[in-house]
Amino acid sequence: MLRNLDLYDPIERTAVMESSEFTTYVDINKNHKGPTDDKIISEIRHSFYEAHVDVDIAFLDKLWEFVERMIANNQGLAQFTLDYKGAESDFFFPWLVAVATSPSEALEMAYGAGKDLKGNWIEKIEKTSDPIVSFVRNDPTFVYNRERQLFVADLVTIIQNRARSKVIDLGAGRLAWSRWHGFMFTPCAQTIYACDSDDTIEPEELFTSNLENLGIKYQKADLVSVLRNPPCTDADLVLLSGVPSYIPLETFSHQIVPAIYQILGSHGIFFFDYQINCLYLQRSMSIFNWPKMYLYDDAASCIAVVETIRKNLWNRGMKFSAEYAIDTYNERPSSVMITLEKL
Repeated sequence: MLRNLDLYDPIERTAVMESSEFTTYVDINKNHKGPTDDKIISEIRHSFYEAHVDVDIAFLDKLWEFVERMIANNQGLAQFTLDYKGAESDFFFPWLVAVATSPSEALEMAYGAGKDLKGNWIEKIEKTSDPIVSFVRNDPTFVYNRERQLFVADLVTIIQNRARSKVIDLGAGRLAWSRWHGFMFTPCAQTIYACDSDDTIEPEELFTSNLENLGIKYQKADLVSVLRNPPCTDADLVLLSGVPSYIPLETFSHQIVPAIYQILGSHGIFFFDYQINCLYLQRSMSIFNWPKMYLYDDAASCIAVVETIRKNLWNRGMKFSAEYAIDTYNERPSSVMITLEKL
């Protein structure tokens, strides 16, 4: 439950998507063998060039070359592009590029921010009439990301009540929780150690203020190397948002969680989340070529797994209490957000 009324969700959802809007594309890819129908590819291409006659052909050709490769053997994505008028959008094709090259950039679309056809960064897409706006507002991928980042912003704000608090954000991406939800930095009282292995991130470009003035120390590094050489010990809060579902359970439970326990201070908190095998994730993995995820059938299964991890650690002298929050914005639960407190 969020407890800080100064924080907010910056984008209002306008519709709840029906189950068929996800299963349609999963079924297409299950049932269609071989390359995408040439007629569909030709229709997408015609729509793309026709809708953007005012854009330099060189920009269009470069994007089309990339997207054509994506849809050539992915009829589900091709049909999705037609159904949601993706070829008419100034932002959908650049977003597909980001999905393949920069996850942190792709997730910025949850806030209506992304690159246009010319590679210009636009921060207010949701204020336009572009076809992608409904996708931004209502797709569960983005809706849950906003809920999770808002939850994290609340946690970091609460931790500010501790003297000289330390926060470690592992897999920080573009620090969306600190930029989009009204979060207030307290550099004299709180230091935020952030790390990510996404080479496309330019930390100093994320904020108008200097990172040092905000109390942020950003490191380009992967999760394992940071845990081996943590940026700080005695942490008040460690964040691992959106990452555990990509990590095998044995690695997560036997290596990562114990390592995080060691760098937490007394009553330090570890936040992470697990995704559920829901329809929208099945669609996203099928048509957007997401990396393999280790998904659980329902929220109860997620919680049972974490409770097993917690029991095993407790028996080894590493004691955590636990709280669970199931996402609330989607028609069906898609994730469980977990806070473990070191005892």
